[in-house]
Amino acid sequence: MKRIAILLLVAVMAMPLAAQTLSKKEADLLKYAAKLEKSLENPKKAGTSEPWFKLSQAYFDIYSSPSADVYPNAQQFEVRLLTKGKQFTTEERVVGDKTFYVDVYDNKDLYYDANGVLQFWLVKKPLQDDALEKSLEALKKSYKLDEYNYKTKKYIELAEKIHTEYHNTGLFYYMAGDKVKAEEFFEKAYNSTENDILNRTDTIGVYYAGLMARDNGKADKALELFKKDLAAGYAANGEINAAMAEIYREKGEMENYKDILEKGFAAFPQNQQILVGLINYNLDTNGDSSRLFELIHQAQENEPNNASLWYVEGDINKKLGNKEAALELFQKSYDIDNKYIFGIVNKGIMYYEEALEYQDKANLEMDDAKYEALLGEVNNSLKKAIEPFEKSYELAAGDPELQVAIAEYLKSIYFRFRNDSDEYMAQYEKYNSIFKQATE
Repeated sequence: MKRIAILLLVAVMAMPLAAQTLSKKEADLLKYAAKLEKSLENPKKAGTSEPWFKLSQAYFDIYSSPSADVYPNAQQFEVRLLTKGKQFTTEERVVGDKTFYVDVYDNKDLYYDANGVLQFWLVKKPLQDDALEKSLEALKKSYKLDEYNYKTKKYIELAEKIHTEYHNTGLFYYMAGDKVKAEEFFEKAYNSTENDILNRTDTIGVYYAGLMARDNGKADKALELFKKDLAAGYAANGEINAAMAEIYREKGEMENYKDILEKGFAAFPQNQQILVGLINYNLDTNGDSSRLFELIHQAQENEPNNASLWYVEGDINKKLGNKEAALELFQKSYDIDNKYIFGIVNKGIMYYEEALEYQDKANLEMDDAKYEALLGEVNNSLKKAIEPFEKSYELAAGDPELQVAIAEYLKSIYFRFRNDSDEYMAQYEKYNSIFKQATE
């Protein structure tokens, strides 16, 4: 699945209540909430806003209490100082492809990376079940009873805190590898904003819930959530269209598959998942690729100076095997914007790959004359690659990794011609030195 971007504020993990020894502060929090609940049995008090707001804040404090001494990106030694006196053990745990070093306390597990930086934590023993749900319900009652909403800001602030906790709880379950719980809490996150206080669609929460539902085998639910985001104007740069398309493909709904890809491509022509999906659709169905080009041409008419659109058309032609058209379009993307690297670097790569194809043919050729002719084609293609690679190397000045990759191409090309001239030898030595310094 597509990895979820970690959008973390502050979070804890809520798990079932277990017997535990409470500190005085924790006991006082529970007593205070119980006292407020008792007072609200009085119809007069229950009909006013302020007691419900106090109860909402009390439940939020109860929920937050177990993680009060930790915070995101904290150093391990700092947390141990803050939790001084509390017993813990340390163990190594592997979640997916990541290894964490976990401090295990009575009420929570703290997950650190190899550098001792806190990544997330799981609360195993909350002070009270459903404290966050109760906090939100009390807050909504308070807001409803506050006829004039004199202090609207305070409602919004607390509602946002509640939403953040739901959101990050979902993230933490995801990071812990529990996608079922992650789905549950992302759903709670987006539901927590759909009320009179916040009155908005949490599109990120909806998207993440959709991804989790998809991975949990709930295709129809995932589609409904993705549609909800699209209706709200959120497409995650085309990722939602791509995710929906994959579900439609797995369900065998090929018309829906094609339709959602075309809509995504019209809005996000640079999204590679959508682009590859459309190309594969045309190839798999032996369809006419003219519709694909029609879509990209529409985008180009809307943005004629957008170099990436010409690059995309070049990439389509490359994937379809139209080499000459691809080369021309890659060059055009550079001509439109000579700071746009992708077209010109791919032009160099295409010539280099062409040289390798000629070399493979030469290696199989038994006729000496034909062999020499093929070697001539190898050299011709490699020399054509030099100029676009040289330009690409200059453009990649802000990307050392890409520069090294381009330098490796140039090193290989100039090595072949190093004995042809002093200039070629100098260029070989230049790029060989650059590559060595970066890789040794």
